[in-house]
Amino acid sequence: MYNSLKKVNRNSIKQEIYDQVKYSLFNNELPLNEFITEVELSNLLDVSRTPVREAMNELVIEQLMVFKPRKGYKVNTFTNHEIDQIFLLRESLEIACVPFLVEVINDKHILDLQTIIEHQSKAAEKNDYYTFMLLDKEFHTYLMEIIEFKLFLKSYNVQHDLSILIGTQGLKSQGRMLEVIEEHNEILKALSTKTIDIIITSMKSHLEKSMRAFKVK
Repeated sequence: MYNSLKKVNRNSIKQEIYDQVKYSLFNNELPLNEFITEVELSNLLDVSRTPVREAMNELVIEQLMVFKPRKGYKVNTFTNHEIDQIFLLRESLEIACVPFLVEVINDKHILDLQTIIEHQSKAAEKNDYYTFMLLDKEFHTYLMEIIEFKLFLKSYNVQHDLSILIGTQGLKSQGRMLEVIEEHNEILKALSTKTIDIIITSMKSHLEKSMRAFKVK
């Protein structure tokens, strides 16, 4: 009797809550200056408060949300000084990969990166900023996947998610998506040369321009 029934994995509920809230964050659907409580979230999602608390705490740890006692959770915002730090961390991780990349990158890797850029172009045509930024993350993380830098990836994913969040908070420079595509193509061209200095120059230029575009004027 009841052989088909299985225990519900609470972690899967937590993950679904985490994914939904993160999606809303990256789509700029949550008001920047308003708090939301565990009770409100559990009612909206029709789940108990425990997995809500667990999911939201993870977002707080990743600095995507902030928590204030008796108020609840709010979307995190960043000063220009903090944006400097986020991009400095990104640069240090990405540049450190370059000597290893030149040893293993091949035509298939280049083709894969080119495909990501093509998908970015389609997202830009539709003005789909969210998809564009996810593809941006895919482009950069793929470079670490090539060299199997799994420990780097864990740290880098957090930094790049912060970049996406910053970009959704009204800091989208006019024409920036097209500039990013051009810069990614320059990185791709540099990677094809397998010359460390050329690759580093193209990566640093791209990150510098992105950092300037994301800063509060």
